[in-house]
Amino acid sequence: ESNDSKPVVVDTSSINPLAITNATDIPAAQTQAKEQIKNLLSKNNFQTNDLDKNKQKFSTDFEDLVKRLEYRGITREKLLIVREKLAKKKKLTELINNLRQGRNKLSQEGQKNAERVREIRERISIFEQELNDCEQELNDLTSQLPNLPAPDTPTNTEGNKIIDSKEYQHNIQHHLTQEKILKKLVLIDEEKAENSQRGYRLFDTPYLVNSQNLYNTGQFHKFQDSLYKIEESNFYLLPTAEVSLINLYQNQILTEENLPLKLCAYSPCFRAERMAAGQENKGLIRLHQFHKVELVKIVKPESSYQELEKLVADACHILNKLKIPHRVIELCQGELGFSAAKTYDIEV
Repeated sequence: ESNDSKPVVVDTSSINPLAITNATDIPAAQTQAKEQIKNLLSKNNFQTNDLDKNKQKFSTDFEDLVKRLEYRGITREKLLIVREKLAKKKKLTELINNLRQGRNKLSQEGQKNAERVREIRERISIFEQELNDCEQELNDLTSQLPNLPAPDTPTNTEGNKIIDSKEYQHNIQHHLTQEKILKKLVLIDEEKAENSQRGYRLFDTPYLVNSQNLYNTGQFHKFQDSLYKIEESNFYLLPTAEVSLINLYQNQILTEENLPLKLCAYSPCFRAERMAAGQENKGLIRLHQFHKVELVKIVKPESSYQELEKLVADACHILNKLKIPHRVIELCQGELGFSAAKTYDIEV
């Protein structure tokens, strides 16, 4: 509560105009922040030090955004263009709404304003086309912005970090005989059974996906140079079962009571990966086709990092059970995939 004799002191520390977790969050975050600021400014006796604090917060957030995305190849200039497009979209939207209100008012006054109404309608049509073009440009720009790295993700200077390493005595041979192929199939079945016992639901997913499926999972930019496209169609060979698993729930509203969802699939993966020979690539080299068991979780945002740690533990469980040597490496910011905020590679 407030009155004229007692100024309202408002804490603006929670306002974060450009805090985003992925490309599509930018307009939503911007709109929400501006509404918060608008509400604050509408309060009586708003103290000037609070306004200065808010300006400082906005500046800090933008500079932090620039710094965190710099490691991912996004320049300040590109972010400024996005911000300019957002401002243009807001201005055009307000202009169109004002013109519509004026048109409606003139229409209510009768036929005498018919010519004026027609002129306003034409102007609205022009500005609507300009707004559509602006929204398309904005969508193209934001779809190229990668996810923000998690705060504790190693910087490029720090490099990749070894989290865990398990050494077992093994003589792994890569050529397959008939007997080894049968053992491989048994091993795959055992791994799926282990994952099922740990609460993962098993799926047999499609091997063809479309461009929207890839876009939904943030994979279009990640694999765009290595995707196999089916000619004269909008279908691609599956780069990872993650795409099929996540899109099982596209356009659905999931309740918190049903989360986390733990999904598992075994599938072939098709990628035109180009890898050079050498000591650094010694071990498992994946080229055009390989098979893998995929684990995916759909979780609440606030528990995502904890669930990621559990997922890594689940993936390592079968390796430890079979005493397969491996190590867990946390990738630095410069090596994160397009949609990733934090990534662990399990190297066998």
